[in-house]
Amino acid sequence: MFIISDTNILSSFAAGEALFLLARLFPNSRIYIPPMVQAEIKVGLTRGKTHLAVVLQAIEAKQIEILALSSPEKYLSQNLPDGLNPGECEAIALAEQRHGRLLSNDRQAVRYCHQQNIQVLDLVDLLRLLWLKQVISKDGVKRLIQKMEQVEKLKLKSEQLATIFAPRRT
Repeated sequence: MFIISDTNILSSFAAGEALFLLARLFPNSRIYIPPMVQAEIKVGLTRGKTHLAVVLQAIEAKQIEILALSSPEKYLSQNLPDGLNPGECEAIALAEQRHGRLLSNDRQAVRYCHQQNIQVLDLVDLLRLLWLKQVISKDGVKRLIQKMEQVEKLKLKSEQLATIFAPRRT
């Protein structure tokens, strides 16, 4: 499976001190990011989001790999709907052209991917998968959410929490 991440998912997991869980969630896949996601991470660091340093360390350690866009991917990224930031555009273009799965928590990006039949997982999906695949326990997911809320001021709605912790479907 080809995994491409947007900035916001990496930021949330870094805020929860759990970036390593993405590798455990997708053990047979490498996580890729486009150049603009790396640029957004660097900008975030300059704006005081110190938790993002771990993402740059993961890039240096080759745990996350930067993937340059081809000419068609660049063209596609420049012609996506207004309102998507450059990192999201590049990540969507990579996911679409290379038939990968996008990790994003941007509602507009997720909606676009659903409309275009691009595989996408948002933060709720990932948090649910963490306990379903027994990467960590439900309690571990609850602690992770608390850390994300503290560091990023993230606030999940009650219906999102209900989806994350809903019983297994049979």
